[in-house]
Amino acid sequence: MKGLEGLTFDLCLYLAKVAEIENIKVLFLNINHLILNKKTVNRPKDQLDVVELEKIIQLRKEMGLD
Repeated sequence: MKGLEGLTFDLCLYLAKVAEIENIKVLFLNINHLILNKKTVNRPKDQLDVVELEKIIQLRKEMGLD
């Protein structure tokens, strides 16, 4: 993925988050990696996503989750 060229697949997999949705485990790219990708791609919709993802990080910090 753009912006993540310096990272191995194994590292991204290790840092991925797992959610269970209807008894199916789904892997999600680490939020920091997703932000890095979106900043690198830099499309208008990605710029909006970065703002919202950074809000999520801040909210998680305020809630003591990170």
